[in-house]
Amino acid sequence: MSKGQTVLITGGGRGIGMAIAEKLAQEGYDLILNYRKGQGKSAANLQRFVAAETRVKVTLAKADIAEPRDISDMVKKLRQQGIERIDHLVLNAAAAPFKAFMDMTRSDWKLLLNTNLIGNTACVQEVVPMMPQGGTICVISSLGSQRVLEKYPLGIAKSALENLVSYLEVELYDRNIRVNGICAGVVNTDMLPYLDELWSAMFERWNNAPRRWKVEPEEVANIIAFLVSEQSSAIRGSTLIADLGMMLDI
Repeated sequence: MSKGQTVLITGGGRGIGMAIAEKLAQEGYDLILNYRKGQGKSAANLQRFVAAETRVKVTLAKADIAEPRDISDMVKKLRQQGIERIDHLVLNAAAAPFKAFMDMTRSDWKLLLNTNLIGNTACVQEVVPMMPQGGTICVISSLGSQRVLEKYPLGIAKSALENLVSYLEVELYDRNIRVNGICAGVVNTDMLPYLDELWSAMFERWNNAPRRWKVEPEEVANIIAFLVSEQSSAIRGSTLIADLGMMLDI
């Protein structure tokens, strides 16, 4: 049964985003699920999700988060569909090249910054005017913000996002909008085989260690469900580390 609250999730068609959508639907939140392409795996996943979900209202919202104009158009279309209120925003969409900084081109930098920093900030600017008192913003980060990972320029963008969490918490405090982040470890999504090739030596070391190191998408989703709820009301401007303790002994 719907709570009467709506959550917008960027990059909601696969991996962590889809796990968050499934968890929040179970919790009774109506959903707006953003995706970038009208064809492909994400779009197919979302169509299946919409067809199967009967507990809450699900609205699909196509937009490339790297393009502020796309974000503005997405919000306008949501208003045209009668959606005037968004209670919670989950910034999950990300894109970046996997290459060394010495090999980064102007196009690579544009992709990195437009999607992960400029685009996410544009989402906040467009959605916050629709948010009520008590709303929340949650940012998905990764271990690249904390550790140097080979050919992972996304890490510096995630560092910036974690800093943005602090700035937005202060700036939006008078609106009573809480802002927090999750720095997730290595999450068991369809990207894992690619990362296994990229970081083969590191993965081999972790596989031989006693500690479980693959974070399941559902574990990240459980933390998001906590952060958007009133149960986390005392947590403000923080980035929670969800890495199964990997950074303790690696």
